[in-house]
Amino acid sequence: MPSTIGKETFQRLALFYLIGCFEKGVFSSFRLQKVLYYATRDVDPKPFTFHHTSWGQYSREAANQLLIMLESQVVKREKLAGEYSGALWQAGDDLNNNEIRVAFEKGFPDLAKSIAESVCEWGYLKQRVLDERVHADEVLAKVSVGCELFEGWQQDSVQMELDEDTAEDYAMLMSSHFISMMNILPDLKKAHGELPAEWTPL
Repeated sequence: MPSTIGKETFQRLALFYLIGCFEKGVFSSFRLQKVLYYATRDVDPKPFTFHHTSWGQYSREAANQLLIMLESQVVKREKLAGEYSGALWQAGDDLNNNEIRVAFEKGFPDLAKSIAESVCEWGYLKQRVLDERVHADEVLAKVSVGCELFEGWQQDSVQMELDEDTAEDYAMLMSSHFISMMNILPDLKKAHGELPAEWTPL
């Protein structure tokens, strides 16, 4: 039975799923943005709004959500050195990556398929080739820098093909507040002993 999930949870699940489609994580934020753009351009609902920038297709919403996910350890980022310095984005260690991926595929089958196809087509190109191809995109040639390329989902919630209980579970897993609480629970227990039930986020 279809249910609804919050917009921000939807956005975080899409990012988490995309990162998980890469065997070793996403090498560079530039690559992540471009794969995400091509994955979401032709499907609905679209998680993010994209604009034409000096770096090509870019979503500030996606960048902001990644930072929130990084702070709450839903994802992790490692600085890279070399010819193309940047960051390696990977799924966090404390979440069941495969379980979340399976749920996303059931909840948003068209988007999951499009993300997987975009990762295959764009995700493993050499950096120079990727840069050349995305800047040669005919859509960019039709609009000036700063213009919106497409608009993401604007409502507070979005429908997904999962039951309400499962939707609530994954909303909790993607909640920065919940994960922050889970991260500090060991320290609280160490300082105060066993915590009262009302202190726990479950």
